[in-house]
Amino acid sequence: MLEKVEKPKTLKDTALEQLRLAIMIGQLAPGQRLVERTICEQLGVSRTVVRECIRHLESEHLVTFSAGGSSVAVLESDEIRQIYHLRAMLESEAVRYCAEQVTHELVEILQNHLVQIRDNLHTGNVVEALAHSYSFYEHLFVTAGMTVAWELTERLNGRIGRLRFMTLSTQERAVKGPNNLQEIVDNIAQGDSKSAVKACRKHIDEACHMGLYLNKQ
Repeated sequence: MLEKVEKPKTLKDTALEQLRLAIMIGQLAPGQRLVERTICEQLGVSRTVVRECIRHLESEHLVTFSAGGSSVAVLESDEIRQIYHLRAMLESEAVRYCAEQVTHELVEILQNHLVQIRDNLHTGNVVEALAHSYSFYEHLFVTAGMTVAWELTERLNGRIGRLRFMTLSTQERAVKGPNNLQEIVDNIAQGDSKSAVKACRKHIDEACHMGLYLNKQ
């Protein structure tokens, strides 16, 4: 039986991932100007590649362009509220479906990702925790058959990742975040869709309040 061939990453793909991550974790700070020559030297790629990456990040609203050039976008409070509101709507629906159609395999996969999230946060590896958070939610959406909703979520993932890194870097969310996810997984495992949705909305509401607070600092 033939196996799916993984698409090899291009130079642009690799450079884009590094630039996106640098913005998400604050190495490139909000409002910071993006100097193409410096980025070329740091990444070891051509200016053409860097410009393509910057244009792509503009489409993700991680970068803004003005007469003075490109700079890292600043997240406004209203934008943050809208992102979390959209997350609450889409994720709670995915959680509801997963609870109603629960399988042992689904719970095992979610639990494995959750263990990785918790362990990496415990050791301070927030970047790796973010990767498992992405996989956790991707599995929720795919299992729920909400592929279009996941496509919409992926368009926001750069900004969601910025907010997640910011909140999960705090001691409070590094503990409370995984605990909330555990509550969601436990309710899914029990097939309790109502409680799973409630736990999901509580988790996002708390993250929103923390994100808004930290963004003002």
